[in-house]
Amino acid sequence: MRSIQNDPTFTRRTILLGMVGTAAVQLTGCGGGSDVAGLSSGGTGSFTSGTISGLGSIIVNGIRYNDDTATLLSRDDDTSFGDTLKVGMVVSIQGSPVTAATTTNGTATATAYRISCGSEWQGPVSNISTTSFDMLGLTVDVLASTVFEGAATQLTDLTTAHFVEVHGYVDQTTGHLQATRVEVSTTQPTHYKLSGVMNSFSTVNHTFKLGTTNQSSSVISWDNNTVAPNPWNEGVFVRVKMTPLLLATQIRLLRSPLAQLNAEDEHEAEIHGFISAFASNASFTVNGIPVDASTARIAGGTLALGVRVEIHGSVSNGTLIATKVETPNNTDVASHEFEFHGTVSALDATAHTFVLRGLTFTCDSNTSMQGVSLANGVRIQIKATRTAGVWKATEISTDD
Repeated sequence: MRSIQNDPTFTRRTILLGMVGTAAVQLTGCGGGSDVAGLSSGGTGSFTSGTISGLGSIIVNGIRYNDDTATLLSRDDDTSFGDTLKVGMVVSIQGSPVTAATTTNGTATATAYRISCGSEWQGPVSNISTTSFDMLGLTVDVLASTVFEGAATQLTDLTTAHFVEVHGYVDQTTGHLQATRVEVSTTQPTHYKLSGVMNSFSTVNHTFKLGTTNQSSSVISWDNNTVAPNPWNEGVFVRVKMTPLLLATQIRLLRSPLAQLNAEDEHEAEIHGFISAFASNASFTVNGIPVDASTARIAGGTLALGVRVEIHGSVSNGTLIATKVETPNNTDVASHEFEFHGTVSALDATAHTFVLRGLTFTCDSNTSMQGVSLANGVRIQIKATRTAGVWKATEISTDD
């Protein structure tokens, strides 16, 4: 897929739609309806950072990126990213200009050249509530849109016998991680991982914690074999890889994905995330990306450390020059739809289920069928929501 750029004048990308295709046997109990979305194109290239909200290639911030030939890099150490890109992962993409959708219900497209990806936290589960759970003393917040996969498919299935790897965004005002994807296992991983602001830093004891004064992680130690930045100290944001005994093996400062992916000047850009450092409304950082918002239109709430933002602009000298800054709330994020493109398999007309991209979807009389008859082997495009661990198709159309 190609990375893309976003039109700075475009207000919001709650888009999810597809193309045109084929049809066959109708799945009983599914009904009809439709929404439309589209994006403009432009620029010499693009950069985007956000959550994967669909597959076939991957869909990020409302753009469908072809990632067939993209180089995948780990956020942790710039090595090859050794996993498959999945829904809910947080990625940064550098690539081609955006190509506008060619149909009313189409999705803008681009080709990704380089993609950076990596989870934030990995370790054992504790203190499970109705909206969160803890890991090594820190809290993981779960929204309705958070994707669970593996040994537990929803928060209510999670137990303290589980280990998880979590993708998402760290809120530096609370130290919490807002999860976009949680991969659950019953097997202890060979290493744990945390990220956050360093506190309780002791050069005497070779120990520190991550988080805030109100909530800090368990004590983490380091030794002469630990790979660490120079200098590093209290108050800096770090990503830490450690043994299950909480001995740090690698400590890295937060790095801008613009630098990691070599995003070029004049590339249009869109990023979603939390403000991770704040000087003023004109100058702040989002997930390590420097933002100059001195001439931007700010829509919505007040900007501050820890505020969720969606920013449109362009790249200049390693900085995102913002033209528009929006501040969506958690309700907006939790209610968004996902989008999938692929071929139907394992169709069960009695249970009203089918498989696409390795995921099982349900369909009922409220599903909008855009002239599609479902059958195994038919290519379709789906809008879907995820509730209580179930993928529910809200709209199905044909896909080229």
